[in-house]
Amino acid sequence: MTTLAAVRTSPLRALYEDFHKYPEVAFEEHRTTATIAALLRERGLEVTTSETVTGVVGTLRNGDGPVVALRADIDALPIAEQTGVAYASETDAMHACGHDVHITSLIGTIDRLIAERATWSGTVVAIFQPAEEVGSGARAQIASGIFADHPAPDVVLGQHASGAVAPGTVGSRPAVLQAAADTWKVTLRGDGGHAAGPHKTVDLIVLAAAIVLRLQTIVSREVPPNETAVVSVGTIHAGTVSNILPDELTFTVNARSFTEEVRSLIEEAVKRIVNAEARASGLQAEPEFEHIVRFPLNVNDIATYEVVRSALEGEFGAENFTVVEPVTGSEDFGEFGTSFGVPSVYWYFGTGLAEEVADRTPAPNGHSPWYAPNPDVAIETGVRALTAVALRALAGVVQPARLR
Repeated sequence: MTTLAAVRTSPLRALYEDFHKYPEVAFEEHRTTATIAALLRERGLEVTTSETVTGVVGTLRNGDGPVVALRADIDALPIAEQTGVAYASETDAMHACGHDVHITSLIGTIDRLIAERATWSGTVVAIFQPAEEVGSGARAQIASGIFADHPAPDVVLGQHASGAVAPGTVGSRPAVLQAAADTWKVTLRGDGGHAAGPHKTVDLIVLAAAIVLRLQTIVSREVPPNETAVVSVGTIHAGTVSNILPDELTFTVNARSFTEEVRSLIEEAVKRIVNAEARASGLQAEPEFEHIVRFPLNVNDIATYEVVRSALEGEFGAENFTVVEPVTGSEDFGEFGTSFGVPSVYWYFGTGLAEEVADRTPAPNGHSPWYAPNPDVAIETGVRALTAVALRALAGVVQPARLR
């Protein structure tokens, strides 16, 4: 079993620090891809990369048995790191969502499986996926044809570092685990003008302010009270100097939902509100909408979830497994199960915080420039969890019932 003392001096800790120090954003993970591919080849896996998209797929064969896919995402975020850790990012990006832990944990799991190959039989397909943060990495990797040289899996398994469950523990839930997400980029175009004469033009900034306020009524006044949804405006860009009213303004609307009905309701409401406010302001040009991000619901197969929960409780103890509430964060992990027509299950593992940021209030979480997991706890927990579930799946207790 991996221990904290062993992690601190292990090659995995050094590997984690290297990934953390050199993060790369979505679809630009070239160094990361090359590093992973080399590590997998050193371990004797059948390795494939793509000429059209970043990411790696590696297959570890060990006789007859189930084909189990294990997935880790590899991209970072466009954030300037503020953690102060000795291995802080040396690029203009940051692993602020734990994907460096995910990569390291999957490689550590492969090492465990190789070391213990006398105890299991079957095939492991290791998926290192690009561009999860923009919601299109899984689809792009599948479309690239990278899986043509690898066996089709019977089940797809994945995990995410988390501050929502206690350090060294795990958690998940059956059925819907994570929300669907959509982002629309909205562009407003007018004539612009002098700030001293706003009556001679349509002030796009005032118009956008009215839109932003009105959008907040979608959840409170249009989504049924028994449903959960989030609507946020994440960016607004307009103007150059204070005495010019801009002739163009763009903003982005991000929405989270747990049913297709609410998802459609939100999209229709966003477009209705933007168009109505534009007309009320006298804007001549129609607002332009671009659907730039789309994440699917992340749904755990119920029967397979019970197998995963049993494996995790066996590894960590039932008292260290939490049945979590549905999460409004989103993931494109579910694209793999849907594409292959097989069950998929996703869970969280608690990482704690690095000592450099452990005393910050409030405690930093994912997508914060101050987020840094405790690397020793994170690696130990991630490897233990993924290995335990992989071995249970390889034992054949996950039935390879392909979805039709």
